[in-house]
Amino acid sequence: MTDDTPAAPRRTRRRATPAPAPEPLAPAAPVVVPSPAVSLAAPAAGETVFRLERGGIAEATAGSVDVKLGGIGRLDADEVFVQWGGVGAARADRLGIEFGSLGAGLAGELKVSQGIAGSVVSRDATLEQSFVRTLIAQRVTVNRPTGVLVMVAQHVSGEVRPVLDWRGALVAGAAFGVVTAAWRALRNRG
Repeated sequence: MTDDTPAAPRRTRRRATPAPAPEPLAPAAPVVVPSPAVSLAAPAAGETVFRLERGGIAEATAGSVDVKLGGIGRLDADEVFVQWGGVGAARADRLGIEFGSLGAGLAGELKVSQGIAGSVVSRDATLEQSFVRTLIAQRVTVNRPTGVLVMVAQHVSGEVRPVLDWRGALVAGAAFGVVTAAWRALRNRG
């Protein structure tokens, strides 16, 4: 008996040609992602401007960053404004959050308006109807009812009632240390 099926055609291998290298960006060219005209200030010559709307990226480094309905994981910039969005970790000279959230921040000037912030270290902080878990600042201004879990500040103006002030945080830390030491002693003993 013979096999009458035709043999499959032989495939030849094609050599891959390398793709041409992309042209480098000019260092003074600003990076702009289209978004509505929400800006903090006009960028200086050569400063990078980054606008993000309805999206998310892992990290960004720019002179001025504008986020609306989006999110950035890690951010390093001179000026940042977040509206209806979130930032995981940010380092900026001026940082503004409006109806948004911030995980951790290091800023010269911070303004949180109707938002949530995790841990923040700032020179000047202004809070309006917001919640902040941990705030360390030189000057804090509270304009409307705001919740702060732990606050360490040199000057505070406005009405704020932290759950733990510096004395309460010190006592809570000492109590945690005593309980942890007792637990380790009992665990090592038995």
